[in-house]
Amino acid sequence: MNILKYVLLFLLLPLFALITLMAGERFIPPAGILAALTGNAPEPAGAIVMSLRLPRAAAAFLAGASLSVSGAVFQSVLRNPLADPYILGVSGGAALGAAAGIILAPAGFTPELLAFLGSIISVFFVEMLSRRCGYGSPSLILAGISMSFVISSAVMLLFCFAKADDVHRALMWLMGDLSMARYSFLLPGFAACAFLTGVIFFNHKSCDIISFGRDFSISTGVSGAKLRLIFIAASLLAAVSVSVAGVIGFVGLIVPHVFRYIFGANHISLIPLSALGGGVFLMLCDALGRSAVSPYEIPAGVITCFCGGIFFLVYMIVIRRRDIL
Repeated sequence: MNILKYVLLFLLLPLFALITLMAGERFIPPAGILAALTGNAPEPAGAIVMSLRLPRAAAAFLAGASLSVSGAVFQSVLRNPLADPYILGVSGGAALGAAAGIILAPAGFTPELLAFLGSIISVFFVEMLSRRCGYGSPSLILAGISMSFVISSAVMLLFCFAKADDVHRALMWLMGDLSMARYSFLLPGFAACAFLTGVIFFNHKSCDIISFGRDFSISTGVSGAKLRLIFIAASLLAAVSVSVAGVIGFVGLIVPHVFRYIFGANHISLIPLSALGGGVFLMLCDALGRSAVSPYEIPAGVITCFCGGIFFLVYMIVIRRRDIL
């Protein structure tokens, strides 16, 4: 049965990836996609695929994979199956950095770079809190939420002094808009994602042990340094995602939770499967946002929030029914 699940998943992944390249204001059939990828497509189909849809699909896959792996780790470290990569304020720091880049436009700094720097600052601030509060403790979660509120207030303060066009650009970025995806930042993004995911995958046994609690992990040989390494790697993955695609919620919550239910909680399979599933899920959400109300576009983050709300409702109904039974 498990083999059948894996076979079905790996058959569906390329199909879904193809759908994301086909969908949009102008439908392009599979033959047109193949011709564009091989450089034989007539214009404008070739330009649409190679210059617009392919970088968007790649950015969506990068962001979704980063968020899903990060979410799988946070759900283990915090011992909460509904934990999210943004629960500790990583997205808040990125939002402040990107808003400052768009509104203040400092010379030599792009919104993506400032978003990443803001995420890095948030990550290391949260890591300092983690040492004081303890990894996985409710105090750490409350500290992250408090920091998110403070940073959100700073973003709103920037909006008060900004031009209307700059506020609109910043809001679109904060909603997870992938329309500005460029090849230039995809290569370093994928390199960072691959390295950080590799660090986490190399420590997959430690992730399994950590999910049983901090005291148990210490007693079985998972050192505080290794725990910090895994925590920082997961946080930096969320930072990479936010700097590439903006603030996109619920991907890191839904995908690892569903895959853990289907394939089990063993991180040696959960980490790579979450990366693949999260990437394709966000690609599909972006394709739906491009196609649903054409010629208008809905940011991918809005689609994922709808999916997250539905997921929570279904989850609560299932849990409630299970408690009654």
